[in-house]
Amino acid sequence: MNLDDVQDEWEDAYFEILDTLYEEAIPGLDYSSLDPGDAVRDNPPTYLRHYLHEDRQEELIEDVLDDYEIPEDLYFEAKKAVFLSAGPSTSLENVDRAREEADLQPVSEILEGDSSE
Repeated sequence: MNLDDVQDEWEDAYFEILDTLYEEAIPGLDYSSLDPGDAVRDNPPTYLRHYLHEDRQEELIEDVLDDYEIPEDLYFEAKKAVFLSAGPSTSLENVDRAREEADLQPVSEILEGDSSE
């Protein structure tokens, strides 16, 4: 069995996963409101503007997959599809570098500001 066997459920789950990940990413984003081309045309691309720790991404992905009753033996394939496509970056260093090059505040500074409150 692969994701093609549950294509309808997977397609819906995939977009809900992206919405969920970006909602919780730093900085947060309403992913569903983006123009589909913006995610790749923006500089840096959307995935490099937002950070979310890999462990938290996995938890959120699994929660959505459970909601859509995607079989557990497809979790690895589903996670790989998200991590290698449009999900937020799991590398704080890469996001900081991309944001600095675009004259945006580094996520590490945003996180430091949150922890001092």
